[in-house]
Amino acid sequence: MRIFYKLLFATLLTTCLACAHNQIISLETNQIANGIQTGAPALPYFIYSKISLPDLNEEFKNSNTLITLEDTYDAAYQFSFKDIPANGNTDQAFDNMETASQYLQSILKSKGVSHYKKYFMTALGTASDDGYLLITTIYRPDNTINVFNKFDFLFRQTLTPKDIDFYRAYRANVSGESQDIVYDWAALPTECVSQQAYQAILLTLTANKILAQNRDNDYWRKERQWIAGNHLAVLVKQDMKVSQALGIEKGFTRRQEIYMQ
Repeated sequence: MRIFYKLLFATLLTTCLACAHNQIISLETNQIANGIQTGAPALPYFIYSKISLPDLNEEFKNSNTLITLEDTYDAAYQFSFKDIPANGNTDQAFDNMETASQYLQSILKSKGVSHYKKYFMTALGTASDDGYLLITTIYRPDNTINVFNKFDFLFRQTLTPKDIDFYRAYRANVSGESQDIVYDWAALPTECVSQQAYQAILLTLTANKILAQNRDNDYWRKERQWIAGNHLAVLVKQDMKVSQALGIEKGFTRRQEIYMQ
């Protein structure tokens, strides 16, 4: 079953790859800076803008962020940024959230973050057939959790990092006590995590949001909408906020003619 999920995730990340090359969104320097501050929800704009990794790395530096793309390649992949190919691929793309979390933890460890092993990346793939993922970055105090199943609230689960369902966000445990703290989340086209370079940008954005330590309690309401099948509403409303923050009149969902159900 574990191998099946890894293959499924890898398939999802490659099915829409060609679509990313059909979108070009020009970004000014201030818009890039605003996108960096926005975090993971701004990822599509960096991908569709076709900005090179070295240029984006410089923008991270100019924005005075604590973590740059250069840091991510060094800490997560143990690869010198000056030696990466133009496409950013060093054959270390993740195909599951366990590996993504390990990369994130390596980045945080390199910056001296306390309890870095308690930060995880999670994903909901319920809209994968439509080409979308809900990705979340959380703080989880315990490596063994007792929670109700995400889709069957009568089913209790005891989960560890070796379980697939561990890599989903949980608001509370079976006792009703608070479980996870969300620091960043994004509704994304699967194409936006289909290459290592895209993933490196995502890791860099979300690691910086962790350092900012600003909780995002709005996630849980959006997650309920997503699970209920209203994923396009979550995606479009998120993009409206991001495009407004970036000062872009027509966001990527409007350009791709993605509309709320």
